[in-house]
Amino acid sequence: MKKIQNPTTLLSFVLFLISICTYAQPVLTTPQVSQNAYVGQTVGLTEIVVKYHRPAVNGREIWGKLVPMNAIWRAGANENTIIKFSSDVRVEGKNLPAGAYGLHMIPGQAKWTVIFSNNTSAWGSFGYKEEEDALRVEVMPEKAEGFHEHLTYEFQDIAQNGATCVLQWADKAVPFRIEANVHEVVLASMRDELKGISQYNPQAWQEAASYCLNNDINHEEALGWASRSAFMAPNPQNLVMKAQLAGKVKGNGEPETATKIAMKTLGADLASLPCTWKEYSAAANFALQQKEYGEALAWSEKAVAMAPNMTTMMANARVLEVKGEPQKAEKVKEEAIARGTNAELNNYGYQLLFSGKTEQAIEIFRVNTEKYPEDPNVWDSLGEGYVLAGQKEKAVVALKKSLSLNPADNVRANSLKLLAQLGVEYEAPKP
Repeated sequence: MKKIQNPTTLLSFVLFLISICTYAQPVLTTPQVSQNAYVGQTVGLTEIVVKYHRPAVNGREIWGKLVPMNAIWRAGANENTIIKFSSDVRVEGKNLPAGAYGLHMIPGQAKWTVIFSNNTSAWGSFGYKEEEDALRVEVMPEKAEGFHEHLTYEFQDIAQNGATCVLQWADKAVPFRIEANVHEVVLASMRDELKGISQYNPQAWQEAASYCLNNDINHEEALGWASRSAFMAPNPQNLVMKAQLAGKVKGNGEPETATKIAMKTLGADLASLPCTWKEYSAAANFALQQKEYGEALAWSEKAVAMAPNMTTMMANARVLEVKGEPQKAEKVKEEAIARGTNAELNNYGYQLLFSGKTEQAIEIFRVNTEKYPEDPNVWDSLGEGYVLAGQKEKAVVALKKSLSLNPADNVRANSLKLLAQLGVEYEAPKP
């Protein structure tokens, strides 16, 4: 080959080559054949996102041809398929720290290898290096449900602590299970939030303690959270919660000891904090559940003395019934019903109705119609009770009465629905 001696000629030749390379590359943004896609799933508070490109089958033979077996594959098209985790996870039971990873796979006849690479900027798998692996797991491929023309990632078998990410293309499905330590992530988030403005809100401390109690975790720290909430603003929920957590922390795993500590804690808080009848009534119900009848009776009577309403008196009646004093209980109950507000009577009636005590519920609804005859809702409730009791004629009368009182839309809809169930057509009276 003849050498180019003239420097000017050499420079011109180099510029010519650069211009050819420049024009060979796309300058404008145009649609890609294998288009970009995203899919995400939240597990607890952990965000999982897969970014990938979706090649089409387009009549081609995929497995073993377009995608070679036993070779590194980009698990998509174009640049790296990327999977991101906002917190630490386990993939097929193996730990993987939070972060973004290049996703690759090695297809096999019986097993596939799923690879999470620390390199997320590669063009597909062409620049893949095994030493950059963060994790490898082996999974079993499955036959896909239906044929997938375009490569797809989706999440299946979603649970509170995990989900299965599935690659599906043509006739194959390749699943890998991802699990997050939900409680650890939630607790970390709560601790962080409680350092900010939420620390001045007693509800925030209560919610944090409630999460721990409901999931039976982190009892000691949760007791501190419940204590702070109760000190800031005692209410029925945080007082009982604090008592329960105190029992778990100091009860040494012995139920009887835990109950005694819980009751002692609750009693001390009732005596020292600015509590209302609501807290005493909730405490009475808690004591009743623990079969601590002495405290249940004393606290229910204290609640009645502070506010003699239907709620406190019905709680007191329940304690008296359990203690084997039915006559006293019935007398208190009668007085409670006489004092009951519209809403209290209606709610109590539905409690009876849903517990299968239909006749007792009807009686409460009937009392409510006598006390508040101009309220369409009480007639609708009475009609519903009669429907469940199979007393069609009485139900029709009550429901038509409700509709005649110009009820709210939701009450009207319920009355019309119940009449339709009875096979009764209703025509509104002409004005």
